[in-house]
Amino acid sequence: MTSGFAYGGLSELSETDYLSCSMGSTIAGEIGVFGYKPSVLTDMLAGKRAEVGTKVGAYMRSFSGDCSPSDLETALQLVYQLFLTSVMPGDEEVKLVMQMTKEAIKAQERDPFTAFANRVRELNYGKSYFFKPIRAKDLKNVDPIKSCQYFDSCFKDPSTFSVVIVGNIEPAIALPLILQYLGGIPKPDKPVMHFNRDELKALPFTFPKSVVREVVRSQMVEAQCSVQITFPVDLKGPHVMEEIHFVGFLSKLLETRIMQVLRFKHGQIYSVNVSVFLGGNKPSRTGNVRGDITVNFSCDPDSSWRLVGLSLDEMLCLQEQGPSDLDVSTILEIEQRAYENGLQENGYWLDRILRGYQSRFYAGDLNVSLKAQDEWRNKVRSSLTKVTMQEALQRILPSPCTKQYTVVVLMPKLPRLQRLKSFLFSGEKRLGIEGKVLIGTTGTLVLAAFWWKYSRARNVT
Repeated sequence: MTSGFAYGGLSELSETDYLSCSMGSTIAGEIGVFGYKPSVLTDMLAGKRAEVGTKVGAYMRSFSGDCSPSDLETALQLVYQLFLTSVMPGDEEVKLVMQMTKEAIKAQERDPFTAFANRVRELNYGKSYFFKPIRAKDLKNVDPIKSCQYFDSCFKDPSTFSVVIVGNIEPAIALPLILQYLGGIPKPDKPVMHFNRDELKALPFTFPKSVVREVVRSQMVEAQCSVQITFPVDLKGPHVMEEIHFVGFLSKLLETRIMQVLRFKHGQIYSVNVSVFLGGNKPSRTGNVRGDITVNFSCDPDSSWRLVGLSLDEMLCLQEQGPSDLDVSTILEIEQRAYENGLQENGYWLDRILRGYQSRFYAGDLNVSLKAQDEWRNKVRSSLTKVTMQEALQRILPSPCTKQYTVVVLMPKLPRLQRLKSFLFSGEKRLGIEGKVLIGTTGTLVLAAFWWKYSRARNVT
């Protein structure tokens, strides 16, 4: 496995350039970023297990690849081609690619879960242009030439990239290949997209300051319901790296306890997923770490809001009363088992080394950074008790958790008559006594109009 990264990404763009440049990976990928059309490249790689993908994120550009030991040279050739290829779309290619992109976006717009995910992102991160979903109608404002030029510049200067390779490789065989293909990538005369990590432009987003609860209704073949509850996380102070480890333990605790309540006690769901995102702030040696913790589950549409309430009650109980000793020992055991299993996986070591290079404590010596990672983990593990877990729940999450969060529920779209009924009842709840009188009067007028029309029809006949 191999991965390379460089600092600087989409957050550096102005709002006017963002739309076209953010489409760079999509458009260039359809044309061919390795010097050949994707269909031709697939034929060329037949019989080989080697692939390389690219990603342009908010603060980083990266490529990653996977290959068998015997196909390492092929994977390195692909990386070499990535940096040498200039994607130049012709008129016919542009027309075809834009049409394919339009159809793909329209397919996504018809997907209920895409609409759900888009609304969650829009709600949690504000209506910033960076988090705004691209619609089919937006494509008319995309400049494909600018898109491809931006993608080319992202993977043009090899001096800005750090590359990690892990796996079953023989250094005597791999080193000459690395020198030939990675070391052979020509460096441009002038630096291209050369950014200092501590000087990156931060993303413009804000989490809602209070409670927001919304329903997204979509047309579905089969009635389904998905729920996402999101809590903001803002880690500050001199012990930020230890706090990050606390967040990992808290997510496992929340997942275990909410699962016990919703599945084993009430029998309403099959699984719960509690995930952590801590990439809101730009990479920095001294800044805060910002993101969120989300609780996700699928359930029967009629049970959704009751299960949201049960989940919030359980989290509030943990904040007020703390977990049990059994909870803490269980979480420690789960984490230790995952750690030991990870030691046997290439993916774990690739991620660990990358985190070492990207750590705020990395200053040229990777061993120092990796040692610091182990020290933070061990320090948090040794300090973990029901008291410290309760304090972390109160410190890291909004306290109480019920004062600041968002919840979005994906529901099937109701038939028209049922939607009218739902609107009338929701209006009744919102408007109180005056609303009831207004709705009753409106209903009477509608019935009177219907009866008048019916009577006239009978008189005519």
